[in-house]
Amino acid sequence: MPDRPVNHGVGVTPAEMELLVARAGLSLNPGQMADLVLIWRQMAGLISSVPRERPLADDAAFAFRLPPPPKEGKGGARRRR
Repeated sequence: MPDRPVNHGVGVTPAEMELLVARAGLSLNPGQMADLVLIWRQMAGLISSVPRERPLADDAAFAFRLPPPPKEGKGGARRRR
């Protein structure tokens, strides 16, 4: 697996975050705004570190299948009306 930079995700400036927060109709104090910008940057770094070179078959959603539901005629529970 190739080495990746620690954070090459999409950064956001405090001014951009203020615009996004205003569009969402929120009112945050400066401390909350600073926390939100920091979390955004950390999440962008975390998301960019997720490996994408693996085949889709390695994804657990594609590897594990649930058994089909039981058929109604073979001892299955009957519906109440």
